[in-house]
Parts: sequence; C-alpha cells; structure tokens
Amino acid sequence: MAFEQITLRSEDAVVRLTLEDPDTRNAMSPEMGREVSAAVAEINADAKARVVIVRGAGKAFSAGGNLKSLAGEAGMAGSGPGLGGGLEFYKLFLSVRSIEVPTIAAINGHAIGAGLCLALACDMRVMHEKAKAGMTFTRLGIHPGMAATWTLPRLTGSARAAELLFTGRVIDAREAHCYGLVNRVAGDDFDEVVDRLAAEVAAAAPLAVRAVKRSLAASERADIDAAIEREARAQAESFTTEDAREGLAAIIEKREPRFSGR
Repeated sequence: MAFEQITLRSEDAVVRLTLEDPDTRNAMSPEMGREVSAAVAEINADAKARVVIVRGAGKAFSAGGNLKSLAGEAGMAGSGPGLGGGLEFYKLFLSVRSIEVPTIAAINGHAIGAGLCLALACDMRVMHEKAKAGMTFTRLGIHPGMAATWTLPRLTGSARAAELLFTGRVIDAREAHCYGLVNRVAGDDFDEVVDRLAAEVAAAAPLAVRAVKRSLAASERADIDAAIEREARAQAESFTTEDAREGLAAIIEKREPRFSGR
C-alpha cells in the first residue's frame, strides 16, 4: 500500500513506522489511522521483522487528535467531518497493540492526548529529555479515549493515573520516567538510545520474544495460575527450537548467540 500520512521502512530486523505530518505536529486523523492499521498488517506479514520503532516526524511525537476532527465530533459549525466514530478511530491507532513483535515508542517530542495513548499502546517507550506528555482530554471538556483509563493505571498506579486524567496536567520527561510511563530518557543521544534498545531486542531469540509478547498480552487478562500454565506451555515449546539449542551452546562456548528464528 502507498502511504501518505506515514512512512514504513525496514532495516534488516528493525522496522520504523513514522507519523508524517509535521506541519500539524502529527495530529491524528482517521486517514492516518487507516494507514497505521494497514502498516500493522504489512509488519505482521514480514517474517524478518523483530522489533518496530514508532515515532513522529519533525519536532513532535503527536499532538493528539486533529482539532478539526474533534470539533466536528462535538458538532461545532464550520468544523471538520469528525472522527468517524470514536471507537473505530481508536481501533485504527490501537492496532499497534496487535503487532506481533515488540514495539518501541520513540517519543522524540511532545506526546499529547491521543498521541500519548498511541505511545502507551507500544510495549516500551524512550522519551527525549525536552519532550512533554499529557492526558489533556479534560482540559478540552471531553472524556479520555483510546484506552487511556486502561493503560495509564497499569503503568503509573491508580492514584497517579487519577491525578493525570483528572487534571490533564502536562509532565516532563523526568516525571514521566518517575511515574513509570517511559523506560528510558535521553538527550542529544536520543536516536542512539532508541536504536540501541531496538538492537538489544532484535538480538534476542525471535521465536521466544514473540511468545513472550503473547504471554504478556494474555497476562493482562489472566490470573496468576493461568499465566503460569501458559508460560509452562510456551517454555516447553521453545525448548524444541534450534534457537534454544543455539542459545545454550553459546553460553557453554562463551560466545554471542546467532539466532535464526527456527
């Protein structure tokens, strides 16, 4: 598929999905969402993919929902066509949760409202020290969307999530890291830190990593006993792979493993 609102680029095992509307600080529209959803399907069809980096072009990660679309949703005169239905809009962007390999949100600039929700839909986050983030929905007079009330408490705890959601307060990278929203904070070495994390993920056994991602997703819905049973099944299956034999041999031989994904 030819993309206009995003770019999708593969570099060996690393796939880069970039929101490409810097003039609007990568404001999210239904059109952009449809391209993100299509990109997810392409990524999942790529057997070489081991990790995906999601970021925004220009100075922002994403300013959130397109203001004309939000105004249209509120029925304001002279505004845009709306979001096309909130739930469907959410699903388009939250399709990144169904990417079968680990995802890293590279928060290169501000991530606001739905933009922050997109970053939280990824497995890991690296944030630039000058970037800011906020769930600003209530400042616009609207209820949070895009799974904000589900993802945020799981990362920050209920009290901090309540504060951020009730107030719509914008926080800096230091606070975001303290709250557990991001894994790493970086400055001038931002790109290097993102790429290093991606390389660490890509260097691990790909079949095992994909299985771990499925187990983590299942654990969000399961109790501990169900999680243990799933882990036991997945671990037993992983022991039958060439990667398991390679990983153990590498430790015994004191060398770096060379995983083949088989």
